[in-house]
Amino acid sequence: MMMKLDLQKTMKQNRQIEFIKYKLQLKQCTSIIKAVADMQKYKVEMQTTLREKGTLKQERKNFKQINSKDRKLSSVYEAWINGKKINQSPATVRLYDGCYNTHLTKLKNKIIDNITEDDIQNIINTMLNNGKSPSTINMVKMVMKPLLEINDVQLNWKKIILPKNDKKRTFKGTDEDAKKITKALLEYKHPIMRGIFAFLLSGRRIGETLQLEYKHIDFNSGTFTLPKEITKTKTSSTYVLTPLLLNAIKSQKTTKGKIFALKRDAANYHFHKVMQSINVHNMVMHDIRSMVAVVALRNGADIYAVSKMLSHKLLSTTEKSYIGNGTERAIEAQNTFLAVAGNSDNVIDVEVSDTDTEYEALKKIYPNATDTKIYEIMEMMK
Repeated sequence: MMMKLDLQKTMKQNRQIEFIKYKLQLKQCTSIIKAVADMQKYKVEMQTTLREKGTLKQERKNFKQINSKDRKLSSVYEAWINGKKINQSPATVRLYDGCYNTHLTKLKNKIIDNITEDDIQNIINTMLNNGKSPSTINMVKMVMKPLLEINDVQLNWKKIILPKNDKKRTFKGTDEDAKKITKALLEYKHPIMRGIFAFLLSGRRIGETLQLEYKHIDFNSGTFTLPKEITKTKTSSTYVLTPLLLNAIKSQKTTKGKIFALKRDAANYHFHKVMQSINVHNMVMHDIRSMVAVVALRNGADIYAVSKMLSHKLLSTTEKSYIGNGTERAIEAQNTFLAVAGNSDNVIDVEVSDTDTEYEALKKIYPNATDTKIYEIMEMMK
């Protein structure tokens, strides 16, 4: 009898537990339905916010801790750029400073919380009217967007109309043009600039070259190392000191500190002076780097080797900047293959003597091929 009562009690408790579980599930289901209903209710509000601000991110402002005097753009910018000086390259900081001091000081006394999309658009429109390039105008967003966001100010940048950036600058000249430019640079009378030009012609950036110091040179191993602090990619890289670069260093009067005692503005002045002397008016100093890459690739240099020379982190960067869609390279590869594999349009039946050199033999087989193509075939055969 006692066991029967215990069993009934247990069954009753189990039913109560099941009922509680059912109520909990029902409550959870009701909560989900309610949440969906709430979301529907706020849908219009969220869409409006997205249209106006371009984001649903909430501003995190504590007005008790904010001193309105310190929220002026000039004060905020100074704090922001000082932080950038720690982890950004000097060249990048100069770009930010140039943009701010030239175009953004109109807003320097304005509290950043009151800066609007119209304020930014007015600056952009003024720059457009003054004929500024798209890349220069887009610097406004590169400076203002992170500066404002780090201080919890959100603008709808989708509302702000910016011009499309310029296509990447790529050297368009011929190999003969490149020879003329290189000769003029290496024969320039100014010894410091001549040394700088030597490093630029090895694929180095002007910012890296001007910051190169004697402590970065290892004459014993015949190498020099650019520390990550002065490189654009923030990675340390080591390069071989070619005879040209070694002579460039030895021709300087300096023996310690920076190798090339020249400011960037002075370097730009001398570069344009050289270009004017050979009637070239469409190049900037950074285009030397492009010229080196384009001419090397055009004459059969391996893209991986060129990428290493330029210190690109990704091979795709080199490809995108200097090869484009790769159509020309694809055609060259196809032509080279056909020349090696045999093509009735290009190959003739000839008798090759045992005394012929490799070059002479190939020239007889491919009489219409250029010397460059012959040497490419010889390399492939190796």
